[in-house]
Amino acid sequence: MRLRTTAILTTAAAAATSIVLLAGCGGSASEASPSTATSTSAARQAAAGTRPDCYPYCEGEDLSGADLREVNLAAALLINANLTNANLTGADLREADLTNANLTNATLTGADLREAKFSSANLSYAELIRADLTRADLTDAELTLAFLDSANLTDASLTRADFTRADLTGADLTRAFLIRADLTRADLTGANLTGANLDGANLTDAYWSNTTCPNGTVTSTGC
Repeated sequence: MRLRTTAILTTAAAAATSIVLLAGCGGSASEASPSTATSTSAARQAAAGTRPDCYPYCEGEDLSGADLREVNLAAALLINANLTNANLTGADLREADLTNANLTNATLTGADLREAKFSSANLSYAELIRADLTRADLTDAELTLAFLDSANLTDASLTRADFTRADLTGADLTRAFLIRADLTRADLTGANLTGANLDGANLTDAYWSNTTCPNGTVTSTGC
């Protein structure tokens, strides 16, 4: 009896040791999943901001300095909202209404701004690098010293918009409406203006280099 008991205990100990060794090597996929899932979830949460409680009706709200990274704000009403210094990196603002909103020094890198309304909005010093502004309305918008490197402004309405000293390097302005827009000293290096309407636009001292003009020609001296 003593020998049998000893054998059983020895077998149990060996099994326990195997389990410990297996766990130490990572265990099965199912055993590692909860930890991995928790880690991934935490990483995503850390990389994203928080959607404001006012959504979708945020007219006149003070959201200055807000962390809105990767937040879904599609179709939000942000008329007259204060978004100064807000971080909207990668945010979804499709069809949002930001008429007369203040986005001075805001970060909108990689943001989805398709068909959004920025009429009379202040985007001075804003970072719109690689932002998608396809068919967006920026009529009378203020974009002085804004960064629009590689931004997509295809079919955008930019009538009377102020791009003074703005960086439009590599921006896609295909078929954009730039009627009476102010592009004084704007950097149009590598920008694509194919089919764009520049009637009455102010291009004083604009910087041209490998820029595609409305007629499709490439220039470094001006369209």
